[in-house]
Amino acid sequence: MQTLTTLDRSEVLRYLGWRGSELPPALEETLLRCIREMCEAAKPAWLYRRFAVEQTADGVLLSPSSLLLTGNDIAAHLAGCGEVFLLCATIGLGPERLIRSRMVTSPEEGVILDACATQAVEQTADLAEAEIAALCRTEGHGVTWRFSPGYGDLPLAVQGDVIRVCDAPRRLGLTLTDSLLMTPGKSVTALLGVTPLPAGEGGPTQDKCSRCPNQGRCAFRRRGNTC
Repeated sequence: MQTLTTLDRSEVLRYLGWRGSELPPALEETLLRCIREMCEAAKPAWLYRRFAVEQTADGVLLSPSSLLLTGNDIAAHLAGCGEVFLLCATIGLGPERLIRSRMVTSPEEGVILDACATQAVEQTADLAEAEIAALCRTEGHGVTWRFSPGYGDLPLAVQGDVIRVCDAPRRLGLTLTDSLLMTPGKSVTALLGVTPLPAGEGGPTQDKCSRCPNQGRCAFRRRGNTC
């Protein structure tokens, strides 16, 4: 079983919207304790499936499934890719139970734990992406950065299709509500294209900012960081 030994403190603070230089000692102690608690509660798990990519007039068709990805942004993201990985990642239900309980007894800690959980699932997705990149590197290929449903003009509803074709309900316990919310809530679905040529050491061929349709009006970049 995968585990998280620590979380990126600076990223947790970013999710909290912290803009100060140093935390007061008492708050720093609380932050570090929440990070430890979240690492203990999180149960990182992921799965992925590989499909051939066919660019059609109606969208990007993934074969052998019947999944059609619509929108200009995903078509541009997968331009030149002959294959794509569908990825599902989660940290389980434990973090949600911990957050709900702490929101009752200590709302401040509940908010910090929620930010920790968000970073925990991002680090879990990073581990999954690294595993995919390593696999592609043995084949002399690279991978694009993660592109998730709801990003750009790719409909959020595609999330359900990704979960279905990956058999995530059975294999990960990951499901989707009628309102398109994932359960467990701290989960990620994403697509990574397989590039025809190596990209450095097989990592992402482009940073996500370079193709972001929001880059000209991004609040994160105005503050000097990224989403």
